[in-house]
Amino acid sequence: MKSEAALLADLLGDLRVRFRHGETKPASLEELIDLDLQIRLALARPPSDELVLEVRRLTARLRALDPH
Repeated sequence: MKSEAALLADLLGDLRVRFRHGETKPASLEELIDLDLQIRLALARPPSDELVLEVRRLTARLRALDPH
């Protein structure tokens, strides 16, 4: 669980940097803001089986938004 959460946090950080440098689609701004909030809320929750599934779902959404 910790490694998946760390990976998700790293991916989000990388996407934020690419977005600031104009390397991602501007049309994805609203989705990025929504996804960023969902990820931060998920990572603040205590570990659970449900959270593992949520982290995997959010990771898939993040990769779909920015396939780098």
